[in-house]
Amino acid sequence: LTGVIFYSLLVYSVLNFLNIVLFLKHRNLEVGYNIMSILAFVVTYIICLFSDGINSPFSSFLVLIIFSGYATNLFYGDLWLIVISIAVLSLFLINISDYKLHNYVKEESKDGFNFFFLMFLIILLGGVFGRLMSKNNDRIYKSKKEIARKNEEKTVMLKEIHHRVKNNLQVVNSLLRIQSRGIDDENVKLMFKLTQNRVVAMARLHEKIYNTKDMVYIDVKDHFKLLVRDLIHSFSIDNSIISNFSIATVKMSIDTLLPLSLIINELVTNSLKNNFNGMKIKEISLSLEVLEKSKFELIIRDNCIDLHNSVLSELTNTTSAQLIKTFVRQLDGEITDLSNNTGAYYKISFFGI
Repeated sequence: LTGVIFYSLLVYSVLNFLNIVLFLKHRNLEVGYNIMSILAFVVTYIICLFSDGINSPFSSFLVLIIFSGYATNLFYGDLWLIVISIAVLSLFLINISDYKLHNYVKEESKDGFNFFFLMFLIILLGGVFGRLMSKNNDRIYKSKKEIARKNEEKTVMLKEIHHRVKNNLQVVNSLLRIQSRGIDDENVKLMFKLTQNRVVAMARLHEKIYNTKDMVYIDVKDHFKLLVRDLIHSFSIDNSIISNFSIATVKMSIDTLLPLSLIINELVTNSLKNNFNGMKIKEISLSLEVLEKSKFELIIRDNCIDLHNSVLSELTNTTSAQLIKTFVRQLDGEITDLSNNTGAYYKISFFGI
């Protein structure tokens, strides 16, 4: 190697050595990587110009600069992709033009020059970058397995937590039921029953979580149906009760579903407490619609025509009223009363995830 090619490689070696020394001081890998890439590009482009342009085996090294750019981040990779493409195009245009640069690779040395640089390229790509990529892939594979194992352990632990919470809530429910047996005052017994229903509503949700594969989002349809039927069963009403459901197939997180379940518990409980004006068949309807991506509308209706005992009047200054207003605020929602002479009609618009 003589002339420009020799001195270019010499300058590159010295400058890159200084770059490594500086890196040992500042410890910024991105800066060191970018300086190396710029030096490599300038030197490689110069060597290509003085060793047969686009036909130089050194032009293949330009691709490695793109690779190193993407190894840093996507922005540098895209940037070097554009720069190298322009550089290769310029080498091609120079070759097909009348303008010729002095070729420092003698004709009799060209085969050896090409051979050694191509062998160096093969060793660099296969022996260095290939091995590095193989090791990185192996690390990634092991990391994924470790993450999957930890996620599985975490899922099992969360299921166990929800299971224990559910069991504890059932114990609380049992204690409340036992405590209420010695009470003769019907109003006090009703207060115990309402509290039990709230505890059961929370227990049902935790039971639903540990029985499902998805620990983050829960299908609401089955959960709401079971919740309403539990409430109907708990009141042991002699009259026939028809429960109608129109629930969109959506999944919600526990942060949304817990206050929503307690709202449904309060509204349905208030409907069940009413005497429905002596009607033989009672109807309770529950619907959930998706208005927008994260906005929903919940409607709970009954056919109690005695508006004095309707859901709205029951929620005026009671514990239920305070609870529902609190839970609606948690959901960033709004309550609307649409009750009429055909029964109570309650609508809640809210945001959920």
